[in-house]
Amino acid sequence: MKKREIILAAALNGIFLSAKADSPAETIVTQEVEKCYGIQKKEQNGCSIDKEEIAAANAAFKNKYKKSTTFECAGNVPGSDKKGHLAWVYVAKGSCHKIEGGFLIKKDSNGKKIVDKG
Repeated sequence: MKKREIILAAALNGIFLSAKADSPAETIVTQEVEKCYGIQKKEQNGCSIDKEEIAAANAAFKNKYKKSTTFECAGNVPGSDKKGHLAWVYVAKGSCHKIEGGFLIKKDSNGKKIVDKG
């Protein structure tokens, strides 16, 4: 082998080994999450707000979310990250009530959506 071929082979071998070392076995991390309403994060709001969720939030918070409209995915409603619009983000289960302004929307025994302020 020529000196150039040896150097090239060594370099390629080094690249291969470093790439292999940087990619550890795939780790799957699972965490239970919940929708935390009342949190507006530009370009991070979750998809889909329905009429029942808006009605429940307005009933619990004296029409605080009166500017809200139903939508299927964040970004489809201009201003959905602004004050007066109902929005949500996924958070670790059990942490929503610890966030200022955060609340859950659950169904009561009759299937009606209601606010859980914690």
